[in-house]
Amino acid sequence: MHAYLQLVGKRLLTYNIVTLRLLCATSYHSVALAKFKDEKGYFNEDVSGDVKGLLSLYEAAYYRWPILKGLPIRESRHFMSIYQQEESHNEAILKLGKLDFNLVQKLHQHELNILTKWWMDLDTPTTLPFARDRVIECYMWPLGGFMRPDYTTGRIFVTKITALVSTLDDIFDVHGTIDELESITKVMERWEITDEDVLPSYFKFWFKTLLDVFAEIEAHVSKEGRSLCMEYAMEAVKQIVRAFIKEARWYNKGYVATMEEHVPNGYVSIGYPLAITVVYCGMGEVASKEVFEWLFSQPNPKILVAGSSIARLMDDIVSHEFEQERGHVASSVECYMKQYGVSKQEAYVGLNNLVEKLWKDMNEDLMLPLKAPLPILMTIVNMVRVMDLLYKDEDTYTHAKTFMKELLTNILVDPVPI
Repeated sequence: MHAYLQLVGKRLLTYNIVTLRLLCATSYHSVALAKFKDEKGYFNEDVSGDVKGLLSLYEAAYYRWPILKGLPIRESRHFMSIYQQEESHNEAILKLGKLDFNLVQKLHQHELNILTKWWMDLDTPTTLPFARDRVIECYMWPLGGFMRPDYTTGRIFVTKITALVSTLDDIFDVHGTIDELESITKVMERWEITDEDVLPSYFKFWFKTLLDVFAEIEAHVSKEGRSLCMEYAMEAVKQIVRAFIKEARWYNKGYVATMEEHVPNGYVSIGYPLAITVVYCGMGEVASKEVFEWLFSQPNPKILVAGSSIARLMDDIVSHEFEQERGHVASSVECYMKQYGVSKQEAYVGLNNLVEKLWKDMNEDLMLPLKAPLPILMTIVNMVRVMDLLYKDEDTYTHAKTFMKELLTNILVDPVPI
């Protein structure tokens, strides 16, 4: 370990010191780093010689930027390819890491077999012809959110719910009439269909499928003595439907919401609060009754609001033009442009700045894990990491034949060469 720190320290002192000096030049970091600098603004000699301390300082400086944004399952494979080129690498540890990655990949492939069979048995081209065929892409969120091998059941449940809610999103966005959507909302609030309900056949099939998945989840959590999860999962579904219908009503009236209206509704409609609730249903005892009470407390926890809002804003930035072409409620971009009277490019800048601020909010809650266990908080962070990866430059969920395909192949298809 000491040799490793010396190696990294030398590199920091040669070219990464430039980055640290740049950080010192900013007003935000100048105050925090002033005690480490001399009168010329350079690091003191005793600090420069403290390899371990300098490495810690470098990592701390990067905590706000890329260090939390990389998706661990992707980063681990990338790191192995770099590590094996180091002359000082440990061959036994490297081989063990590769074997572990490949074994876990086999487990993930098994999970995908279960999911694709379930999706094909639904015969969605016939029963839900407008649905995007994205069950494998949906798997990326729980895979990134909670990767441990013992969370197989939870990943399967979250993927099923995500795929179904993605379809419901399409129903509310482009497929259903406003009258149909109002009827669907009433059914979802009651959690049952009555003889008086006049509903399209595709929704009846969708709702039955949702109830079947909920029955699977309930059977699983009941064995663990955690049936309380179900009331929270049901409420999370109702919350997203309420967010969907509000956006449908805005669109039907031609209303462009303010940012203060749009973001609180949008961070629910993006689906993260629902997905995270279902994730917790599959995490066992660590997701206790107190965790669910914390998750649904009012106001919602800062880390949940910040993470879900990041997902909403990043989605809107890269997909709003496509969505507007097919007919869609005003996104964060349109809302921002109207409210502040700015151009599209200026709106992008403003929204990206807001995303950076929200990352700080997430970091703050993560560094003070007082109200929820760290694994619970890290699940939210990991889900946002997935969003940062998939929506940084384009909507790779909707347009899945480029980066998404490459990513899935790298993580789920090709084993690491040993």
